Amino acid sequence: MRPLVIIGGYFTGPKDFAGLARILAQPPYSYKIFVTPISRTHWAFTRDWDLRPIVRLVRATVEQALALSGADQVDILAHSVGGTLARIYLGDAPYRGEVYGGRRYVRHLIMLGTPHHSQERWTRQSIGFVNDTYPGAFYPEVRYTSVIGHVICGNPRGTIVERVSSSSYVTVSGPSAREAWGDGITTLECAALSGAEYLVVPGVSHSPFHGRPWYCDREGITRWDRVLRRAEA
Repeated sequence: MRPLVIIGGYFTGPKDFAGLARILAQPPYSYKIFVTPISRTHWAFTRDWDLRPIVRLVRATVEQALALSGADQVDILAHSVGGTLARIYLGDAPYRGEVYGGRRYVRHLIMLGTPHHSQERWTRQSIGFVNDTYPGAFYPEVRYTSVIGHVICGNPRGTIVERVSSSSYVTVSGPSAREAWGDGITTLECAALSGAEYLVVPGVSHSPFHGRPWYCDREGITRWDRVLRRAEA
């Protein structure tokens, strides 16, 4: 079975991806699943200027996946800012004195709703580091795919979800994005990574708060799972 490492997004926990893990462990996907054990407590004590504690968990999970599967490489499925963690892990340059070099062990990085730039104080330093050090789909031997839901148009005067989404869009893409489209957190524009495959999926949201299906519901998965099927090639 092919190993797949799941990395959660900001303030998620492993249980949020239990359903996704069960689905992807079954045919037609048949992955051997490893969920990175980043808890809400880990997130609560992690600061943007030093993500090393949780990137170490990514590294340990990849090492476990390789050891238990016997494979030479893994695929990574990263939700939201989990994609930023993965891009740090891939890198050969020091991140606050640590080098991870994970590109050797990763075949395909799939990012769900990952913001690739941000003005938000919890993420802007780490995203800035990644973009300055490893711009775009940096390592040619790694396949990069960005997936983004097209489901909510920001509206500062709309429903609660539309207002919250509008605020999030401004945070990641600036004031001109108040009425942009996206998944409720990340705009279509912000999810695009230069040189990466880019898939826009209608009707899929960033989280259950923003509406169902979200990326990890069974119905949501069927809307972007062509990425997983291409990964088999």
